Amino acid sequence: MYRKAVETIKKYNMLKKWDTVVIGLSGGADSCALTMILAELRREYCLQLAAVHINHGIRGDEADADEEFSRKFCEWLGVGFLSFRFDVPAEAKKMGVGEEEAGRRIRYRTLRETAEKLGGGKIAVAHNLNDTAETLIMNLCRGSGLRGMTGISPVSGDIIRPLIECPREEIEKFCDENGIEYRTDSTNLQNDYTRNKIRNVIFPLLKNNINPAAVENMAKTASILRDEDAFMEKAAKKALDECLKENSGGRAVLDAERLKGLDRALRRRALRLALGLLRPDMRNITERHTREMEDILFSPTGKAASLPGGIRAKSSYGLLIIEKERERSKGDFSYVLETGVRTFIPEAGRFVMLSDKPEDIPCPPEKIIKKTVDADSLKGELVCRARKPGDTLSIKGGRKKLKDVLIDDKIPAEKRDEIPVIACGNNVVAVGDRLGFDYYVTGNTVRKAYIYIWEE
Repeated sequence: MYRKAVETIKKYNMLKKWDTVVIGLSGGADSCALTMILAELRREYCLQLAAVHINHGIRGDEADADEEFSRKFCEWLGVGFLSFRFDVPAEAKKMGVGEEEAGRRIRYRTLRETAEKLGGGKIAVAHNLNDTAETLIMNLCRGSGLRGMTGISPVSGDIIRPLIECPREEIEKFCDENGIEYRTDSTNLQNDYTRNKIRNVIFPLLKNNINPAAVENMAKTASILRDEDAFMEKAAKKALDECLKENSGGRAVLDAERLKGLDRALRRRALRLALGLLRPDMRNITERHTREMEDILFSPTGKAASLPGGIRAKSSYGLLIIEKERERSKGDFSYVLETGVRTFIPEAGRFVMLSDKPEDIPCPPEKIIKKTVDADSLKGELVCRARKPGDTLSIKGGRKKLKDVLIDDKIPAEKRDEIPVIACGNNVVAVGDRLGFDYYVTGNTVRKAYIYIWEE
């Protein structure tokens, strides 16, 4: 078992010389074996080790005994020891999750905080081969996709799992043969938690009635699927990059036609990655939400759905837009434009400028709307304001409702209130990229005026 753990460390490049390693030590067989192995490798890798024990405040005297045992175990090995106490049941209520999940969050948070205080380094936890098989079964029962079938990764960022390829039976045998005492958590023998039911009921059933190597074979399957998942993830990232037209300000815009042309498995994964651009924590995102985004993708313009975490997905003129939902200001703003003065319109997030001569605007040309108008057609002061009910724009042969103009220009409904309207009295001079026909420069124009609209 020791040799297998060392091979795992080398295979996944878990340790480098002079690493600081914070170890999660519960006092059980797995974490004690892990601490012993890292202590043995301390000289070879010049490691700085510190073990962290979390008292969850659940098992009373038994938990206190585990803490004291872990302290003495580290003294025996000459490993630094830190202990922390939490009221996990109370924390679980605050978080709105079960005690098992609350305990997991607290453990990783404390381990990471300790690593940061020690100057950064690796976090070693004692997950083993059986844990991988348990995770596979749990996620399979939840209806997980390929990612959930990959079990537990040997390395996850700064977290390393040297025992991930060692069966629990081998770990306990290693402890017994090397005189390593360990504690047994009494709650592990109770079937109150999902993992305990799998460990105490399902695994024995599979081993005794289906295949003695069922657990090992499930872990092998998870390892194979991990490689498959990595390949699919790489392909999906490439596909997303090719479909992504915009990713800024809590908004991702994708080319709907390109997405539709992808193989469905690749498309669904690309959609999840796109959602992840706005919401890195994907724990509450299920297959149903991916299906909703796919339905929107193939729906007419205007179809939308709300997703967890304050995210909204919608279709809009050949685009799929995924954005953070926010309250939009739609106030009745109006700003007088003075010749030669740059005016910022906060409600529209744009600058507007009226000039009597061409200007050099410090902005890429493709981001500037420039309109040249007949200055003598402007009867009164020019203002930049919000659109109003009944607004119309002059066109050749008559007038057209401003709303219809914006629809024809395929401006999404939620963006229309951000388009500044340039008006003279009650008459709309320009909106977006449109200039009213009454203000065109003609052969009879004597004086010209210039309107610039741009975003910084």
